[in-house]
Formats: sequence, C-alpha cells, structure tokens
Amino acid sequence: MTQGTRLQMLLSTPLAQTPDKIALRFGSVDLSYYDLDFRSRQLAAGLLALKINCGDRIALLLPNCLEAVYSMMACYTIGAIVVPVNYRYTAREARYVVENTHPNLVIGHQDKSEILESLGDLVGLDRIFLTGKRSNDAGFSSFDELPGHTPLASAIDVQKDAPALILYTSGSTGHPKGVVHSHGSAFSGIDISRRVFDFNSSDIVLIGKPISHAGGLQTQLMPALFIGAEVVLAMRPTPAEAAALIVKYSITQYALLASNLVDFVEYLEENPECLPTLVNSIGSGDAVPTDLHHRFRDLFGWQVMEGCGMTEIGGYYAINPRYGERKWGSMGLHCPDTELRIIDPDGNDVAVGEVGEIAIRTPSSTIGYWNDDLNTRELFRDGWLHTGDLAKFDEQQYVWFIARKKLIIVRRGSNISPAEVESVIDEHPLIHASVVVGIADPHDGQIPVAWVVPLHNSEGPSLDDLKVYVSARLAAYKTPVNYLFLKELPRNSTGKFDRHLLGEMAFQEVSGSDQ
Repeated sequence: MTQGTRLQMLLSTPLAQTPDKIALRFGSVDLSYYDLDFRSRQLAAGLLALKINCGDRIALLLPNCLEAVYSMMACYTIGAIVVPVNYRYTAREARYVVENTHPNLVIGHQDKSEILESLGDLVGLDRIFLTGKRSNDAGFSSFDELPGHTPLASAIDVQKDAPALILYTSGSTGHPKGVVHSHGSAFSGIDISRRVFDFNSSDIVLIGKPISHAGGLQTQLMPALFIGAEVVLAMRPTPAEAAALIVKYSITQYALLASNLVDFVEYLEENPECLPTLVNSIGSGDAVPTDLHHRFRDLFGWQVMEGCGMTEIGGYYAINPRYGERKWGSMGLHCPDTELRIIDPDGNDVAVGEVGEIAIRTPSSTIGYWNDDLNTRELFRDGWLHTGDLAKFDEQQYVWFIARKKLIIVRRGSNISPAEVESVIDEHPLIHASVVVGIADPHDGQIPVAWVVPLHNSEGPSLDDLKVYVSARLAAYKTPVNYLFLKELPRNSTGKFDRHLLGEMAFQEVSGSDQ
C-alpha cells in the first residue's frame, strides 16, 4: 500500500518485518499479519463498491471478533468513520447512536438480529450486514458478501485531522456523548499506550475488554498490532477462562477493569494456578483498593499497574510506570506527550497536596463531541481539556485521584470522596467489593450510603462489626449512614459498577426505611 496517515499504515512495520507471524488468535482461527492486512483491504474494496465515501459513518454492533477488527481497519483505510456500538446496548440505546450518527451502513452480529431489525427504518435492512447470516434471512445482507473483492492497493488519501472514530461514553446520566477522534488523535492514543505498557513484538496480549471502548481498542488491541505483538482476542472472559487462555498461549500482558480484577484475584486465591508468563497487568476504570494491590502482589510477586484515563483522550493520561516505583493508591505519573495540571475553579495551578481539577493537553485529545458544540466548548477551555476528575499531586508529581466532580458527596459543607470510603470498606477481610453513593438528606444535604458485597463463600461481617471497623478508620462525617448488602453489584454498559443505578436504589431503600 502507498503511504497514508499513520493510522492507515498501522500494520506497516510488522508487514515489512514479520508478515507470516500470527497477529490474531480468535477461537480456533489464527491469522498472520499478512492475512489480517489482506482481509482488511478486501473489505475496504467491498465498502468502496457499496459507494462508501470518506466521512461516511459505519456502525458496528459486534462483540470482540475478527469481523470487528477487519471492519475498523477497512474504515480507516478508506477514510470512513467507524462507530463501534456497545454490544451490551439495548435496542433503545443502539437506536440513539444510529439516529445520532446516521450511518451509511451497519455491520452486526447475528445474535443481535432483533435489535438490528428494529434499525431497519433508519438504515434499510439491505444496508445492514450480518455476520454468519445469508442475505435472504429477514431481509439482511450477509457480511460474507463484503470482502469478495480484489484487495484495495492503496489507502484513500485523508488528512491527519479528518474524523476516524466515534466512541460513545457510558452515559450514566442522560444520553451518551459521541467522542470523535481524528486519524491523528487516534494514532497518538495508540502510540502513547504502546510506550506506557512497553509493548514489544515478543509480547502475547490477551484482549478481554470490549474493543468498542477505548480501553480495549486504543490501549490494548491497536498498540499490540502496531508493534507486531501476538493478540489473543476474547470477550469478557471469566476468571477461569482468562487463566486458561494465559496458560494455553503464554500470555504476557492482560488488562482488566478494576471491578473484574477483584473477581480475577479472588478466583486465583480459591483456585491456585501458576501463571509464570504473565509479567504485566493493569486494573482500570475505578480505583484499585490497597488491599487488592496487596493480594495481587501476594499471588504474582509483582504489582498490578493502575492508571486513570478517559474516552476523550483515547486512553490514559496518568499511569503508574511499567518499571520503577508504583505507588499503591495513586494514579501514577503523567503519560508521555501529556501535559497535566491540577487547577482551581479560576484555572490557577494548586499547590502540592491541594485538591483541584485535572486539566490535560495531549495530541491524543478528542476533536470534539459528535453534533454537540455546546459540550465540546465546555470540555475545552484555553486549549486545555477539563476532565472533571479531582486529584492532587504529591512531591514526586504522582497523581492521587480523589473523585469525579459529579460524584463528590457534600455533607454539611464537607466533601466526601466515595473512593476513599470504598478503600476502607474493601480492606475488611470479609468484604468482596463496595460502592459508596450520596443521596439527598433534608438535614445534611447529602449523606453517604454504602453498598457492600460479602466475600464469596462468606456471610460477610455483621452490620455492627462493619460499622465499628469503618468508624475506627474514618472521620465521623465520612462514615456511611447506611450499609446495604447485595450478592452482586450491578454494572453499567461499560462493565464498571453502575453508580447511577446504585444511587437510585439507595435512595429508594433508605427513603422506604424511613417511612
């Protein structure tokens, strides 16, 4: 292929150096770098034959699978904008994304045929291509029809600042926002992640996060392919499945959401298994409790990485170093090519140890929200991206996350960080996980309420024992007013604990108990 943007030329190094090396393993299928490039360029030619042009949107309602990878790379090649749709979305949520982006074509999985059929009035059933289906099934077209072309010889010429990718945020309050990344910003996020994790061609990387999100796509899949590593593609594997894949393929790197890391560690504690090839892992999405850090180190002999990122920068903005000192509980140091400030409401830098909002400047920043000028203007101020994350620096410039601004609980004028309270609760030896939410109170303004899940195969602590434990470790105003027990914490569409739903449940539970 001739020269294109760096995103379009993502596979150029492994294609030149190791074309026959395995790039992707998925189920029983192994694909070399040559095969991955060939099939992606075949699909690119098929899309052009359907009159897909630069700037047209293509929506993907796919799990982690080979078709999803081909489709993304084909879109980049021809200058189309890929719109990965969260595979957990309901028909209503998927319809919102399609209405918002007006895709010219949709590629979906046969298991989502009912949802896809409901989109027919927006796209046209003949413009919806199903994996594993024949064209006469329910009026859909078949994905198998798309790649049957001579591979496209060269990438379509697009500018570095042309939109390439729209990733939708979780939308825990209101509709999700479409975060637009250009060819330049998407590649920058990939390259920064490659350097952060020190991916190299000898790595074997297990992808367990959905590639419809930045965590799976931008910080794991694409950086690994860019450097010529081997990728094992899965879709939210259970701890037992992940452990089996790590053993079978000699996995070296595996990233999880912090909420899944709890389950992974607990499984290995109950089912001891030697995983000697695994040399690096990260817990992200929520803070990793100190107790979980200790338990992970006891299992592996090394520390799990922890960082903080957001869809708007396509990855991490601060992370504990791959090598060197990792400070438990901190979000680490700023990432390469990333300027990071902690500022007060007037935009002034705060002193070391003082809490403020994180503001970022990096080439991986979004170019804006899709069809949303108002929120785009609010996101950027004076050239800096305002994250909405509250944090502080220590003397070594490590970032200590406090809370999302919108999650801070204000009780009689005093700020309470849910993460701080959760960290204390999670250290209790009989607690599996916790989430602390704030609910309205006529006297205090807001009060903290804790949802807790006992350790597996345990009845958990008594209510009185838990109250005594927490009260001995936190100031009185920070201690939860109520402790509510669940067998499992609900998760939102991105796999994180659903704080919005838990807040509503807590309000109903506490209000009902007061009546």
